[in-house]
Amino acid sequence: MPYDKTSMPDTPPPEGTTIIPDIPFGEHERQQLDLYLPPSPMRGVVVYIHGGSWLKRDRKIVRAWYLIEAGYAVASLGYRLSQHAPFPAQIQDVNAALALLTRIAPAHDLDMERLALLGLSAGGHLAALAALARNERDFHPPCGLKVRAVVDYYGPSNLITLCAGVETVLDRPVTQLLGRSVFADPVAALKASPVSYCSSDSPAFLLIHGDADTVVPVTESYNLMGRLISAGATAQMIHVPGGGHATPNMHTPEINDQIVAFIDHHLAD
Repeated sequence: MPYDKTSMPDTPPPEGTTIIPDIPFGEHERQQLDLYLPPSPMRGVVVYIHGGSWLKRDRKIVRAWYLIEAGYAVASLGYRLSQHAPFPAQIQDVNAALALLTRIAPAHDLDMERLALLGLSAGGHLAALAALARNERDFHPPCGLKVRAVVDYYGPSNLITLCAGVETVLDRPVTQLLGRSVFADPVAALKASPVSYCSSDSPAFLLIHGDADTVVPVTESYNLMGRLISAGATAQMIHVPGGGHATPNMHTPEINDQIVAFIDHHLAD
């Protein structure tokens, strides 16, 4: 399938990257993934999940080319937005994409035993949910797939606390995602919250958040980290003083190096 030049990433991947675009895992136009293979021998697979309050952005904007330079294959996933279908469609799409990756792995020499997820904002929420809610049948988790590490960039972890108190930027997006407010159906809100699924066998988490984030409060990441550690799992935090939501100081070479080191450590034999 030829690559549509009009939908190329805003910043091209590193020279020598093999691009396999628009691989479908469903019938909706957003149910596709793009696969980027490094020129060097692959060290593992990182699945990238874009943000956008569950209602905008797409998989073509990838802020993780440094992972290709480090030798990782990157699969950038699309998913139905909240205006296309309410939750749990979004996590079902992520899991369907993971299942597809598993099926096509032999054809592309992908080592799915070395798998990490990386998501930004709403994508961080979905990455955490895909890694933690492995036994939630409504989410259609792929059988036998093990995620070793998760990088969660300023993702919501508890939709109730996210929307509690003073009106926040994400109140309306969360209501649109669920089809009702968190207060009208707190059970549904908790079911859609990563904090509900922490256990001792959860994968290792690296949470990255700034304390000047006015979209998703830094407390969302500390809440998830505390739940994970209390459950007996591994979690660590990069707290960025003055960091906002997707501001440049959240995506520095130094932070990128820490992400690579974290993934290297947890995907190694």
